[in-house]
Amino acid sequence: MGQLLTKAIERLSSISFEDTEDSSLESSSHVLIKEYLRRVNQLLNEMDASINQYPLLSFAKILGKAIDEEVYRACSKLDTLGNSYVKVICYCYLEVSELADQGVDEAIQYIDLYEPMIKFFERGGSFIIRQGEMVLGSSAYPLKYWRHLNISVQDISDI
Repeated sequence: MGQLLTKAIERLSSISFEDTEDSSLESSSHVLIKEYLRRVNQLLNEMDASINQYPLLSFAKILGKAIDEEVYRACSKLDTLGNSYVKVICYCYLEVSELADQGVDEAIQYIDLYEPMIKFFERGGSFIIRQGEMVLGSSAYPLKYWRHLNISVQDISDI
């Protein structure tokens, strides 16, 4: 197991996924979601790739790379996670970490693709997708046109 994958497993293992989102985190949550959408759009545009309607993507599938099943089992905490959308993002984070550890250039270039969402989860954030919208707290992001948004770079530093 490589250093990046080990770090990813440690980060995911320390997240308290059961906690509900604190309303005081709401403004930073929106910044993190917007930055994630921007990064996914940038990746898809640069790689000339397409995905389904939702911004949940397997980095390995885009590159046509196989991931050892052990990677998906490396963080046992994810096995009990009830939110399948959150689980997908966490598994994708493990994928890009594993591929970067293997020296895959694209993975190294996009190693921080999932960073906004991991920070979002670390800060107690969660979301669901309902009726074509990404819902967090009392806000919703329509996913019908997210690929056409022109989002500027968001500051996701811990300040």
